[in-house]
Amino acid sequence: MEGTVEMLKAEFVNPFLEAACEVFETETGAKLQKGPISVQKSSLTSQEVSVLLGITGEIHGQVIYGISTKAAKRIASAMIGRNVPLLDELAQSAISELGNMITGLATVKFGESYSSLAITPPTLIIGQKVLISTIDIQRLYVVLMSEFGDIEVSIALKERVSAEDILASKKMAC
Repeated sequence: MEGTVEMLKAEFVNPFLEAACEVFETETGAKLQKGPISVQKSSLTSQEVSVLLGITGEIHGQVIYGISTKAAKRIASAMIGRNVPLLDELAQSAISELGNMITGLATVKFGESYSSLAITPPTLIIGQKVLISTIDIQRLYVVLMSEFGDIEVSIALKERVSAEDILASKKMAC
């Protein structure tokens, strides 16, 4: 449907929140606290470091993890086990891998409902106010707070519609 925004199912959020809490504690030794969930209005990144991962399969879309440079260095330091004074290649790799592990575990947590999901390799984006469009998929947004700093999570997913579903709905336009 041209010009419409696909509503994100709330059930798509919990696997990511659960996975984030588990992976973050395992990798850094710190716990996450969940802030309120809201609909994200802007397509611009608000943090200096963003990790973008795509999801394909019965559901598809993107997940974006946004982190300040300071928090990214602190998180990478905890993951690597030594001080990271600069957001160098090793720190960038650690932050990208954190997003990769969270998203990978989240797809497993979808379980039987969506059993054949795959994720794309992470893309690390450096810079604020970078436009990342999810076209017609609404984003849900939640802040996860830690002792190292906040992680902003934007989730834009929708169910894939098969040709059989379209034919069965008989809503084909001329």
